[in-house]
Amino acid sequence: MSPLLVALLLQARWLVPPAGGVALEGPWRFRAGDSIAYASPVYDDAQWETATLAARWSRTGAARARGFAWYRGRFALDQAPAAQLGLELRANGMAFEVYVDGTLLGGVGDFPPDYRARTTIPVPFAIPLPSLSPGTHLVAIRVYSAEAGSGPLEDAVIEPLGHLLSQTRRDDLYMLGTAVLFLGLAVYQLFFWARRREAREHLYVFLFCTTLALLFVNWMPSVQLALSPALDWFRLYVALGAASATALALGAHGIFEIEAESLAAQTAGALGLYFGFLAPLALLLPEWTQVRWVDQYLYNPGLLVGAAALVVLSGTARQRGLRHATTLFWGCVALALAVLHDTALSWGWMPGWGGSTVILQFGAMGFVLSVAHTTAGRFADTQTTALYDRLTGLYRREVVMDALTREIRRAARVRQPIAVIMMDIDHFKAVNDSIGHQGGDRVLAEVGRRLADAGRAVDWLGRYGGEEFLAVLAGSGGPGGHLAAERFRTAVSALPIGSGRTARTVTLSAGLAGYDGGEEWPTSEQLVGAADAALYRAKNAGRNRISE
Repeated sequence: MSPLLVALLLQARWLVPPAGGVALEGPWRFRAGDSIAYASPVYDDAQWETATLAARWSRTGAARARGFAWYRGRFALDQAPAAQLGLELRANGMAFEVYVDGTLLGGVGDFPPDYRARTTIPVPFAIPLPSLSPGTHLVAIRVYSAEAGSGPLEDAVIEPLGHLLSQTRRDDLYMLGTAVLFLGLAVYQLFFWARRREAREHLYVFLFCTTLALLFVNWMPSVQLALSPALDWFRLYVALGAASATALALGAHGIFEIEAESLAAQTAGALGLYFGFLAPLALLLPEWTQVRWVDQYLYNPGLLVGAAALVVLSGTARQRGLRHATTLFWGCVALALAVLHDTALSWGWMPGWGGSTVILQFGAMGFVLSVAHTTAGRFADTQTTALYDRLTGLYRREVVMDALTREIRRAARVRQPIAVIMMDIDHFKAVNDSIGHQGGDRVLAEVGRRLADAGRAVDWLGRYGGEEFLAVLAGSGGPGGHLAAERFRTAVSALPIGSGRTARTVTLSAGLAGYDGGEEWPTSEQLVGAADAALYRAKNAGRNRISE
């Protein structure tokens, strides 16, 4: 995680001020219309209106502009720069070309008649050497947009080209690293679901993490540029975001352990349907303005409602004392704050800043990790429950019987003995009758603890049923099995067991059976049956003893 977090910090330009950058002089000039003469440094733009480059058209003097328009700005060099300079511009919902001193550097999107608007794709353009001589130089930007709310999002940046390219590579590596992290978590969730098909929340978290990983891949500048000829990455951003929200909403029932018919479950189901409708809508709408409208007025409000619901659900789970609920609660809070910040930026309630995406990325990462931790912990809990008896802490009957079958085969293969001990608490019905079933449960729990302490790490100790216990001792013959049975019997009866208001001593009877590793080996049922028959002989002989 540490390298990923460092990459996250480094990818924000506001934390890594470049050396050798060049500032643009004076205000930008703006004019609607189109003429290639506007790219010429000798063209007189004194009559053009002034405008802020880093603003949507609807928030500048160009509020009514649609179609073609030009921006012109200047930068000055006192001396030739030591390194090659580059220019980078990010625009929202438009096509644009960049000229320096009348020379076309490149562009993003396509102009009519094959108009294609594109969104915030960072492409560094190399400034040609003749434009790096000392003096004043012209930057002209030709734009076209038929979209509402379009316009340049940042001032044109002139910095060493190597820095701009390395910044793009850092962005790529960070987004790819985050996507790989989410895909790794998704694979774990798929494994959990394969082991427990009834726990469908693992399947939904797998889909959530997978779509979120694809969203981060889509956020890579190199991927955005590669998609540009065919598709605006912003469509995929909205579609993948809505798809991930759909998967999360459908999995909320299991993640937060909410009742199937409760209001919370109905709300989660409604949000799942809502986001499930938005995902294909973002891909099918023909115009970029429509996709942006869906993002601002349908997707973002839905995220706000969903984030608030997540905080309420996780807070309720925390009050109910569910395991891992505190981790999940703070992950939901981080996501809610990130969604609120991103929505405020989208709606223009607060100005953008160089590291604004860091908030959303940190929030998403914190939330995904909290969900993964919670579901993984719950899977581990269910696996533990499947292996161990909840009351005594010993293995369950099925686990010990499976182990006995494997140990018999291993003993026959390596020609080693094996011992099986069946144990039963003497007069346990009288214990229950005198101190109640809760007191009897305390006795069972303490007997299980003492048996576990008296056994070896390689022994299989389990609760066979009721007050009966079964031990499988690999590598132990008759004498070793008898010593182990005596050790178990002594451990249980050595000290009184507290059972509430009083303490009482309980005793244990045991029956021992074994297999010497010969040519003909018994089945697990035969060995257990022989040990059970020996146990009854011990009971009939007076209890608190061992019979072979």
